[in-house]
Amino acid sequence: MRAIPTIVLVLVVLLMIPAIPEIASDPGEVPGVVVSRVCASYPGEFISLTNHGAPIDVKSWRLSDGEGSATFNTSFIIPTGGSVTWSAPGSFFRELYPEEACVSNDASEVIRKGSLKLADAGDQVYLFDANGTMMDLVCYGNVEPQAPWTGPPAVLKKGSVMVRSGPGKGPESWGTVVPGLFSVTAPSFPVEVVPLLYPDDALPELVRQIDGSRESIELACYLMENWTLARHLAGASARGLNVTVLLEGRPVGGVSDNGAALAYYLQDSGIDVWTMRSGESFRRYDYLHAKYALFDRQRLFVASENMADSSFSSNRGWAAVVEGRQICSYAEEVFQMDLAAKGVDIFPLNTSLVREDGGPGRLLGTMPPAPRTYSATASLATSPFNVQDALVEMISGAQERILVQQMRIDESWLDDSLIISALSSAAERGVSVRIQLDSGLGTEEGNTLVAEVLDQRADDNNWDLECRLTDDSAPFGRLHNKGVIVDDTVVVGSANWVDGSMERNREMAVILSSSELADVFVKWFDEDWMGDAVPPTIVLPWRYLEARAGEPIVLDATGCHDPSGVAKITWDVDGDGNADLQGPMHAVTLGEGEHDIALRVEDSLGNVAVDNVTVVVNAPSNGTLPWLLYAPLPLLLSLILIARRTRRF
Repeated sequence: MRAIPTIVLVLVVLLMIPAIPEIASDPGEVPGVVVSRVCASYPGEFISLTNHGAPIDVKSWRLSDGEGSATFNTSFIIPTGGSVTWSAPGSFFRELYPEEACVSNDASEVIRKGSLKLADAGDQVYLFDANGTMMDLVCYGNVEPQAPWTGPPAVLKKGSVMVRSGPGKGPESWGTVVPGLFSVTAPSFPVEVVPLLYPDDALPELVRQIDGSRESIELACYLMENWTLARHLAGASARGLNVTVLLEGRPVGGVSDNGAALAYYLQDSGIDVWTMRSGESFRRYDYLHAKYALFDRQRLFVASENMADSSFSSNRGWAAVVEGRQICSYAEEVFQMDLAAKGVDIFPLNTSLVREDGGPGRLLGTMPPAPRTYSATASLATSPFNVQDALVEMISGAQERILVQQMRIDESWLDDSLIISALSSAAERGVSVRIQLDSGLGTEEGNTLVAEVLDQRADDNNWDLECRLTDDSAPFGRLHNKGVIVDDTVVVGSANWVDGSMERNREMAVILSSSELADVFVKWFDEDWMGDAVPPTIVLPWRYLEARAGEPIVLDATGCHDPSGVAKITWDVDGDGNADLQGPMHAVTLGEGEHDIALRVEDSLGNVAVDNVTVVVNAPSNGTLPWLLYAPLPLLLSLILIARRTRRF
């Protein structure tokens, strides 16, 4: 074999040098444009560039995977902090990020060379400036990394998007999220608030808001199965309002026949009805679990309860109508961003549900008086993540009290939860903590465990913390609330205390600050905490009686009753405000004149009922009966008491 002359080898190396791209000394700073997002699979390939430096024109900049390239063929100035995205044909980038600048690979603004097609299993993304200098390099999956990348390739799972989280040149500067994931935390704004309690007054107020709207209604809900609401929404559409409804298309257990019939009724009434569900096994959120509505983009209704019959008839929950354009603008943005992903995980009704027949339900006739409005400040938080972050921040700053009503707390949170950790720290600081959980089917076992563990921790550490489940004396069917009160701030929203709600669902909550408004929710909580908020029922054989002087009068309260049991009965005979007699039955003799006798009945939970009886004692008649006629009276009273008690047992 002949040796290759040295001069030839040098010549070959020199010829190769122009083919080796120049690498910028610091791709994160010169000129400040870096690759910030990479998505290699459904819902579509795209590569985002973000500018961390001065405004710059990226005309003639080039993206490549080593096999094909796309060059920006037109002037495009990226401002400081701004971005532009290249997307492959068929990508849903514009649907997922409707407010961001995007250039499609098949657009005239792009010069294509070869095939720029990112591999799901692994690939490299190069960014070159107009002079051919490599400004950035991203390696992911099963590729062999090269400089300036350091360390192993980044991990990119199918259905995820890589997002740059730091300035480094290795995997430590990258994380993954779900494409199109969107969540907000709004600042606080002055608002007017109507607090609402389920099942008592939410339905009439919802109808009032629907009927009072003049331009638009936008509603998003996990379940909608109430025909009264459907009828009033159809009426709004008939009046010319733009009404849009977004429903969860795959709730747990599926959409009921009644729910499907109602959805088609709304659509047939001219309402735009859409569903959120999986497309190509992809969706941005596990579930659309929020329950909210925007009226004329001025009033925001947020609730813990679905728009179903059980919500308005038996569930305990909270809601609020918040009036203020600024906070409504944030809720409007959430609604429009969720609705924008048509063809990704937002689909028309006829591609999601089989048509069913039902309804048409009834209109709500006579309306109760409008509830009171309170001035407050309000902010908005959504899940994924932001509701949890807001709760942790609030609880961590608690000074006096934390009151929690939750349908369920995930048992795994006892060992690893930011919220439970914050609650424990608050209790350690001396904050009073009360937690009430549901005891219904599917929640009782887990919630019992949570209550036992938290109460034991409170005993071990001498905390003022108590956790209890609802019982049969509760004045509602099921505790479905997701409410929190921290000092004078109230959280009203849809997020259960489980990982799915905090990290993967679309949830919404309003955070309301006002001492006067907080007192309303505290009152509701206290009544439920007691279990039986209803005072005893007073039953008396008479409330007015006339007698002769010297005749004994029988005061009889043995008919009074209460589900929790009557604990104490007292009589104020002389009207001085103090109890003179204690017990259900007494025989008294009164002087001549009119006597108002006050009865006070208290149950075992401290609820009190009061009533009065009036006795008019006249002068004795000339034919006064002999005293022996009254001698058997004590024996008769004893027999009556024995008979009543025997009937009770």
